[in-house]
This record gives sequence, C-alpha cells and structure tokens, in this order.
Amino acid sequence: MADEGMPQKEEKPEPKAKPERLEDVYQLASSNMKDTLAYIAMIVGILMLFFEPFYGGAIIGAIAGLYFTKEIITPLKSLESFIEKQGMVRSLILGGALLGIFIEAPAIIIGAAVAVGLKQIIVNDKESDKKE
Repeated sequence: MADEGMPQKEEKPEPKAKPERLEDVYQLASSNMKDTLAYIAMIVGILMLFFEPFYGGAIIGAIAGLYFTKEIITPLKSLESFIEKQGMVRSLILGGALLGIFIEAPAIIIGAAVAVGLKQIIVNDKESDKKE
C-alpha cells in the first residue's frame, strides 16, 4: 500500500460536455443571428480572398461598412471641420493612404461604400417614415 498517503480521486461520472457546449453555441448563435451571419460572411470573405479576391474583398468591405457606418459617415459629413481639426498635412496623408488602399484593394472600399450608402438610404427612409 504505497499510495496510502496520497488522496484518492473520487470517481465522478463524466459530464456530457459536448452536447451542452453545442447547445450553448447554438443558443448563442440563434440569439445573436445578425452577428452570427456577419461572422460567417467575414470568414467566407477571408477565404474567398485567396480564390476570388474581388468578391472576397467586397464581402469584407460590406460587413465592415455595415458595422462601422457611423464612424465612416461622421468625418464625411463634417469634412471641412475634420480637415481643420487634423490639419492639412495629416488630411493629405490620410487621403493618400485611402487612395493607396483603394488602388491595392478596391473591392473592400467599394463594398464598404455600397453598404454605407444602402444603410444610409434605408435608415433615412425609416426615420423619415417615423417622423410623418
């Protein structure tokens, strides 16, 4: 009896971890359907970048445009004050960087622009319907 000094493990039935985890994942995914679809679309877009770069980039840009519409639109609506706040040099550098991104990956910029434009049209129509 060499292991008398060692505490013995209590035998516990193994929990059914996989079904509970799958249920949790399914419940989370079904309760956050919008985010789940965005995650799936983002993964598909990233994978498509390897085979169809334009379409993959458009998907990534559209998802980013939908999620960051406010952040994209805010500087565009007040472009003059944005340039004054940032300074001319920083604004020109930002413009050059955006132009470089557009030249290198036009689909991402186009996808984001289309998504932001459509969202603005749809949201503005819904807001004007509510005001009437």
